Amino acid sequence: MTIARAEFTEWLLGFRSWAGKSRGGSAAWREAARQGVVSLAVPEELGGAGAGYEAACVALEALAEETGQSGLAFSLAAQMWACQEPISAFGTAIQRQRYLAPLLAGDAVGGFAATEYDAGSDLLSLRTTATQETDGSWLLNGTKAFVTNGPSADIFVVLARTGEGSSLAAFTAFLVPRGTAGFSIGRRIEKGALDGAELCSLQLTDCRLPTEALLAGVGDGFAVLMHAMRYERAFILAPSIGLMARALKDGVEHVRMRQQFGRPLSANDAIRQRVVEMYMSLTSAREFLRTSARAADLDSLDHQRASLTKLHVSTEFRRFCSELPDLYGGYSILPETGALRLVADAVASRYYSGTSDMQMKIIAEGLGL
Repeated sequence: MTIARAEFTEWLLGFRSWAGKSRGGSAAWREAARQGVVSLAVPEELGGAGAGYEAACVALEALAEETGQSGLAFSLAAQMWACQEPISAFGTAIQRQRYLAPLLAGDAVGGFAATEYDAGSDLLSLRTTATQETDGSWLLNGTKAFVTNGPSADIFVVLARTGEGSSLAAFTAFLVPRGTAGFSIGRRIEKGALDGAELCSLQLTDCRLPTEALLAGVGDGFAVLMHAMRYERAFILAPSIGLMARALKDGVEHVRMRQQFGRPLSANDAIRQRVVEMYMSLTSAREFLRTSARAADLDSLDHQRASLTKLHVSTEFRRFCSELPDLYGGYSILPETGALRLVADAVASRYYSGTSDMQMKIIAEGLGL
């Protein structure tokens, strides 16, 4: 499905209309993909819509705003940035045809498996190994954790150690289809945020892969990981912009309608100040993220800017949510306000795709510190 930039506005109206009627669940995930959202940032020559990164971020924002569901848009974004991006950038023509095409069509789900229980930010502690056999095939052994889309995914980008020591050339990326012998889906991980997103662990026990499963070359795993992280860190929080926009709209409506002491809450200066603070956070986060997306469209998004985007948007998301419950007072504990659910999402945003402390480290090093 090709969506030219000039046609994007019209497409977005239809997409918003669909999203506003969606009931969520796995059916909604595949339908959203088939609407074309996952293909927006992929170039036309690779089978994508060719609309660009900014268009993709705007669409993810719209999806979250219309559905009010953090998990759906987050799961789609995880596939787009951590699975599709590396296959687009490093995959062979055969790999793109076999894996990227069904991902873009909404016929398959993608996951990315790098994190382990003892190796998150500390990549050099990664223990999953890939050993090449005499016939050229590879045997993978290890356990992966916190794999977004894992319970449903059809294809995984898996990072494994192919060398010893602390060299960044000791890691290699593999494409592992669901159902491969020796590859199993582990327990589903229960969580208190990102409602609707699926996470699980993965187990690889003498998982045999042909040499064609290599994504890029032996020792290129770090490059694959950094490519995925550049886009994931910059854009994984695009849905949070939509969640904030919806929460602000609902919160403003509440304080305008709720009466206390014979007048609406919106007449209270303290309430008005909170609303303005929330609006400032939303506006700042949106403009910063979209500027980064425009940089990506110009092929000028670097790692420092990606980390700064993740850090800034997650910070504004938390700041926004620090004010939100006070618009509802005691009613904030009721599920229908969504206030505490959004607070949990904001807390979680500090940790996935690299913690806020890790983003600080990357930014500081970029400044020469």
